[in-house]
Amino acid sequence: MKKTFSKVRYIGWERSMSPTIERETRTMEYHVVWNKEQERGWFEIYDKESGGKDYHAEGRLSFDGDKLYDYDGVFSLFEVIKCLKEWGADTSEIE
Repeated sequence: MKKTFSKVRYIGWERSMSPTIERETRTMEYHVVWNKEQERGWFEIYDKESGGKDYHAEGRLSFDGDKLYDYDGVFSLFEVIKCLKEWGADTSEIE
C-alpha cells in the first residue's frame, strides 16, 4: 500500500540542548508505504517550500503481521501512524 498526502504543519527543529524552539508554518509532504507481504514499510516527510532542504525525515517501519512494533527515523510519527491505522495496522505498541 502507498499513500502520498500533504498537511500544513507548525514545525521546528527540536534539539535536546536548545532552550527554545523556533517554529514556522510549512506544507509537509508525506509518503507512506506498507508492504504487508514483507512485513515492512517506510516513510518520507519533507517541506514542499524548500523541496526538503529545510525539513526532511525518512525511516523504516517494522511489522509483525498487522502490528507495527518498531520504527526508525524521527521522534514523532503522528500523520504516518494515522495513515497506517486507516489501513488497519495495529499501532498500539508504538503510540
